[in-house]
Amino acid sequence: MTTGKGEPPAGKAAPAESGAAPPPGKKNVAAVLGRKPSRKAAKDMLVLELRRLRAMFTEIAERYVADTEGEIAAVIEAVEGKPLPAARVERMLKVLHNLSVKPRKGRRKDLARIGRAAASLRKVMGG
Repeated sequence: MTTGKGEPPAGKAAPAESGAAPPPGKKNVAAVLGRKPSRKAAKDMLVLELRRLRAMFTEIAERYVADTEGEIAAVIEAVEGKPLPAARVERMLKVLHNLSVKPRKGRRKDLARIGRAAASLRKVMGG
């Protein structure tokens, strides 16, 4: 049942061209299996991909935290290691006092604010 000139009827997906390759790094599961995967197989693949996503998220979050903590630690070492003019100390304190975060909410924007504050403090320190 076609609507003319070999087009599939409305609501039906056009069959995939056998020559069309999936994007690099992606496998067309149905093409690999030669048929559509069963619901159980599809569900198992979904669970596997979700676990991979969770692991990637954890890895990225740990790296971000480590980088930001390192930047803060560098500022602490710089402050402890040399005498600072009173004006610079006041500027740095102002940056910290103006920092508005709510740790209990666990918001990404709070992490970004802390990261920007750490970068600002490093800039004030001249590094």
